[in-house]
Amino acid sequence: MKLLLTTIAAVVLVGCATTQSPEPTTTKAPDISILYAAETKNIDAIKQHLTAGTDVNTKDSKGKTPLHHAAYWGHEEIVELLISRGADVNAVIESGGLKGKTPLGLAWRHHPEVTDFLRKHGGKTGAWLNAYNSIHAAARAGHIKAVKQHLASGADVDVKGGLFEQTPLHYAAGRGHKEIAELLIANDADVNAKDYRGETPLDWAIRKDSTELADLLRKHGGKTRHEL
Repeated sequence: MKLLLTTIAAVVLVGCATTQSPEPTTTKAPDISILYAAETKNIDAIKQHLTAGTDVNTKDSKGKTPLHHAAYWGHEEIVELLISRGADVNAVIESGGLKGKTPLGLAWRHHPEVTDFLRKHGGKTGAWLNAYNSIHAAARAGHIKAVKQHLASGADVDVKGGLFEQTPLHYAAGRGHKEIAELLIANDADVNAKDYRGETPLDWAIRKDSTELADLLRKHGGKTRHEL
Protein backbone atom coordinates (compact mmCIF):
# COMPACT_ATOMS: atom_id res chain seq x y z
CA MET A 1 0.00 0.00 0.00
CA LYS A 2 2.82 2.38 0.92
CA LEU A 3 4.49 1.59 -2.43
CA LEU A 4 1.28 2.37 -4.31
CA LEU A 5 0.87 5.75 -2.60
CA THR A 6 4.50 6.61 -3.27
CA THR A 7 4.04 5.81 -6.97
CA ILE A 8 0.88 7.95 -7.26
CA ALA A 9 2.61 10.89 -5.57
CA ALA A 10 5.52 10.61 -7.96
CA VAL A 11 3.20 10.64 -10.98
CA VAL A 12 1.39 13.74 -9.66
CA LEU A 13 4.68 15.56 -9.10
CA VAL A 14 5.90 14.72 -12.58
CA GLY A 15 2.62 15.92 -14.05
CA CYS A 16 2.87 19.23 -12.17
CA ALA A 17 6.43 19.69 -13.32
CA THR A 18 5.68 19.11 -17.00
CA THR A 19 2.36 21.00 -17.27
CA GLN A 20 2.89 24.66 -18.22
CA SER A 21 0.41 27.50 -18.10
CA PRO A 22 -0.41 28.88 -21.55
CA GLU A 23 1.33 32.13 -22.33
CA PRO A 24 -0.99 35.14 -22.35
CA THR A 25 -2.07 36.24 -25.79
CA THR A 26 -0.53 39.58 -26.70
CA THR A 27 -1.45 41.89 -29.55
CA LYS A 28 1.32 43.88 -31.09
CA ALA A 29 0.61 47.45 -32.14
CA PRO A 30 0.81 47.92 -35.93
CA ASP A 31 3.67 49.76 -37.57
CA ILE A 32 1.58 52.83 -38.44
CA SER A 33 0.63 55.21 -35.65
CA ILE A 34 -2.90 55.39 -34.30
CA LEU A 35 -2.96 59.04 -35.37
CA TYR A 36 -2.22 58.17 -38.99
CA ALA A 37 -4.69 55.29 -38.84
CA ALA A 38 -7.42 57.67 -37.71
CA GLU A 39 -6.56 60.11 -40.50
CA THR A 40 -6.56 57.42 -43.22
CA LYS A 41 -9.66 55.59 -42.00
CA ASN A 42 -7.74 52.43 -41.11
CA ILE A 43 -10.14 51.09 -38.51
CA ASP A 44 -8.45 47.69 -38.29
CA ALA A 45 -5.16 49.30 -37.31
CA ILE A 46 -6.95 51.42 -34.70
CA LYS A 47 -8.60 48.35 -33.19
CA GLN A 48 -5.23 46.63 -33.09
CA HIS A 49 -3.69 49.65 -31.37
CA LEU A 50 -6.43 49.79 -28.75
CA THR A 51 -6.19 46.06 -28.07
CA ALA A 52 -2.44 46.46 -27.66
CA GLY A 53 -3.00 49.18 -25.07
CA THR A 54 -2.21 52.30 -27.08
CA ASP A 55 -3.59 55.43 -25.37
CA VAL A 56 -6.76 56.49 -27.19
CA ASN A 57 -5.94 60.10 -26.32
CA THR A 58 -2.35 60.07 -27.48
CA LYS A 59 -1.27 63.39 -29.04
CA ASP A 60 0.98 64.51 -31.84
CA SER A 61 3.45 67.38 -31.52
CA LYS A 62 0.64 69.96 -31.82
CA GLY A 63 -1.72 68.26 -29.41
CA LYS A 64 -4.03 66.61 -31.92
CA THR A 65 -5.55 63.31 -30.82
CA PRO A 66 -6.83 60.46 -33.02
CA LEU A 67 -10.33 61.88 -32.54
CA HIS A 68 -9.21 65.23 -33.95
CA HIS A 69 -7.93 63.49 -37.07
CA ALA A 70 -11.04 61.35 -37.51
CA ALA A 71 -13.39 64.30 -36.96
CA TYR A 72 -11.49 66.54 -39.37
CA TRP A 73 -11.80 63.99 -42.17
CA GLY A 74 -15.36 62.99 -41.30
CA HIS A 75 -14.65 59.33 -40.50
CA GLU A 76 -17.84 58.67 -38.55
CA GLU A 77 -17.23 54.99 -37.79
CA ILE A 78 -13.81 55.76 -36.36
CA VAL A 79 -15.17 58.68 -34.33
CA GLU A 80 -17.75 56.34 -32.81
CA LEU A 81 -15.13 53.69 -32.03
CA LEU A 82 -12.74 56.15 -30.40
CA ILE A 83 -15.46 57.70 -28.23
CA SER A 84 -16.69 54.25 -27.18
CA ARG A 85 -13.14 53.55 -25.99
CA GLY A 86 -12.85 56.70 -23.89
CA ALA A 87 -11.61 59.38 -26.30
CA ASP A 88 -11.82 62.91 -24.90
CA VAL A 89 -14.53 64.63 -27.01
CA ASN A 90 -13.32 68.05 -25.89
CA ALA A 91 -9.57 67.66 -26.30
CA VAL A 92 -8.06 70.94 -27.48
CA ILE A 93 -5.28 71.35 -30.04
CA GLU A 94 -2.37 72.98 -28.28
CA SER A 95 -0.44 74.77 -31.05
CA GLY A 96 -0.32 75.59 -34.74
CA GLY A 97 -2.94 77.06 -37.04
CA LEU A 98 -5.73 75.02 -35.46
CA LYS A 99 -4.80 75.89 -31.88
CA GLY A 100 -7.81 75.81 -29.56
CA LYS A 101 -9.91 73.59 -31.81
CA THR A 102 -11.84 70.64 -30.44
CA PRO A 103 -12.97 67.68 -32.56
CA LEU A 104 -16.37 69.38 -32.91
CA GLY A 105 -14.70 72.57 -34.04
CA LEU A 106 -12.99 70.62 -36.83
CA ALA A 107 -16.09 68.72 -37.94
CA TRP A 108 -19.03 71.10 -37.77
CA ARG A 109 -18.59 72.96 -41.08
CA HIS A 110 -18.26 69.95 -43.35
CA HIS A 111 -19.41 66.76 -41.62
CA PRO A 112 -22.94 67.08 -40.16
CA GLU A 113 -23.25 63.42 -39.12
CA VAL A 114 -19.99 63.52 -37.19
CA THR A 115 -20.99 66.89 -35.74
CA ASP A 116 -24.29 65.52 -34.47
CA PHE A 117 -22.60 62.47 -32.95
CA LEU A 118 -19.99 64.57 -31.16
CA ARG A 119 -22.65 66.91 -29.77
CA LYS A 120 -24.70 63.92 -28.62
CA HIS A 121 -21.70 62.82 -26.58
CA GLY A 122 -21.00 66.21 -25.05
CA GLY A 123 -18.76 67.72 -27.69
CA LYS A 124 -18.29 71.50 -27.58
CA THR A 125 -16.35 73.98 -29.67
CA GLY A 126 -13.22 75.59 -28.30
CA ALA A 127 -15.03 78.92 -28.25
CA TRP A 128 -17.80 77.47 -26.10
CA LEU A 129 -15.31 76.00 -23.64
CA ASN A 130 -13.61 79.41 -23.38
CA ALA A 131 -16.85 81.37 -23.01
CA TYR A 132 -16.25 82.15 -19.35
CA ASN A 133 -12.79 83.57 -20.06
CA SER A 134 -14.10 86.80 -21.62
CA ILE A 135 -17.31 88.45 -22.79
CA HIS A 136 -15.91 88.41 -26.34
CA ALA A 137 -15.47 84.64 -26.22
CA ALA A 138 -18.98 84.25 -24.81
CA ALA A 139 -20.56 86.43 -27.51
CA ARG A 140 -18.62 84.68 -30.22
CA ALA A 141 -19.73 81.26 -29.00
CA GLY A 142 -23.36 82.26 -28.55
CA HIS A 143 -23.13 81.28 -24.88
CA ILE A 144 -25.81 83.53 -23.40
CA LYS A 145 -25.40 82.24 -19.85
CA ALA A 146 -21.73 83.20 -19.94
CA VAL A 147 -22.53 86.62 -21.46
CA LYS A 148 -25.01 87.29 -18.64
CA GLN A 149 -22.41 86.28 -16.06
CA HIS A 150 -19.81 88.61 -17.58
CA LEU A 151 -22.27 91.52 -17.59
CA ALA A 152 -23.30 90.79 -14.01
CA SER A 153 -19.63 90.81 -13.04
CA GLY A 154 -19.21 94.29 -14.47
CA ALA A 155 -17.73 93.57 -17.90
CA ASP A 156 -17.77 96.57 -20.24
CA VAL A 157 -20.47 95.87 -22.83
CA ASP A 158 -18.49 97.83 -25.46
CA VAL A 159 -15.01 96.59 -24.66
CA LYS A 160 -12.96 95.94 -27.78
CA GLY A 161 -10.75 92.97 -28.38
CA GLY A 162 -9.52 90.39 -30.81
CA LEU A 163 -7.73 90.75 -34.11
CA PHE A 164 -10.22 93.31 -35.47
CA GLU A 165 -10.76 95.21 -32.21
CA GLN A 166 -14.43 94.29 -32.13
CA THR A 167 -17.03 94.74 -29.41
CA PRO A 168 -19.10 91.81 -28.15
CA LEU A 169 -21.93 93.06 -30.37
CA HIS A 170 -19.67 92.76 -33.41
CA TYR A 171 -19.02 89.14 -32.50
CA ALA A 172 -22.71 88.37 -31.95
CA ALA A 173 -23.71 90.07 -35.20
CA GLY A 174 -20.96 88.41 -37.21
CA ARG A 175 -22.04 84.97 -36.08
CA GLY A 176 -25.79 85.40 -36.24
CA HIS A 177 -26.44 85.19 -32.49
CA LYS A 178 -29.62 87.26 -32.34
CA GLU A 179 -30.45 86.46 -28.72
CA ILE A 180 -26.98 87.57 -27.64
CA ALA A 181 -27.32 90.77 -29.69
CA GLU A 182 -30.68 91.53 -28.04
CA LEU A 183 -29.16 91.03 -24.60
CA LEU A 184 -26.19 93.31 -25.36
CA ILE A 185 -28.41 96.03 -26.82
CA ALA A 186 -30.66 95.82 -23.76
CA ASN A 187 -27.51 96.49 -21.73
CA ASP A 188 -26.77 99.67 -23.75
CA ALA A 189 -24.29 98.26 -26.24
CA ASP A 190 -23.27 100.82 -28.87
CA VAL A 191 -24.99 99.59 -32.05
CA ASN A 192 -22.65 101.75 -34.14
CA ALA A 193 -19.37 100.87 -32.50
CA LYS A 194 -16.55 100.58 -35.03
CA ASP A 195 -13.86 97.95 -35.31
CA TYR A 196 -10.35 98.82 -36.47
CA ARG A 197 -11.54 98.99 -40.08
CA GLY A 198 -14.43 101.25 -39.19
CA GLU A 199 -17.06 98.54 -39.64
CA THR A 200 -20.12 98.37 -37.41
CA PRO A 201 -22.08 95.38 -36.09
CA LEU A 202 -24.55 95.97 -38.95
CA ASP A 203 -21.74 95.56 -41.48
CA TRP A 204 -20.92 92.23 -39.90
CA ALA A 205 -24.56 91.12 -39.83
CA ILE A 206 -24.91 91.93 -43.52
CA ARG A 207 -21.75 89.98 -44.28
CA LYS A 208 -23.23 87.07 -42.35
CA ASP A 209 -26.36 87.44 -44.52
CA SER A 210 -28.45 87.55 -41.35
CA THR A 211 -31.50 89.60 -42.36
CA GLU A 212 -33.18 89.10 -39.01
CA LEU A 213 -30.19 90.36 -37.08
CA ALA A 214 -29.65 93.25 -39.48
CA ASP A 215 -33.29 94.28 -39.00
CA LEU A 216 -32.82 94.18 -35.21
CA LEU A 217 -29.76 96.44 -35.42
CA ARG A 218 -31.50 98.90 -37.75
CA LYS A 219 -34.50 98.98 -35.42
CA HIS A 220 -32.14 100.23 -32.70
CA GLY A 221 -30.41 102.79 -34.90
CA GLY A 222 -27.72 100.61 -36.38
CA LYS A 223 -25.99 101.84 -39.53
CA THR A 224 -23.27 100.58 -41.84
CA ARG A 225 -19.83 102.14 -42.06
CA HIS A 226 -20.79 103.93 -45.29
CA GLU A 227 -24.07 105.22 -43.87
CA LEU A 228 -22.20 106.76 -40.97
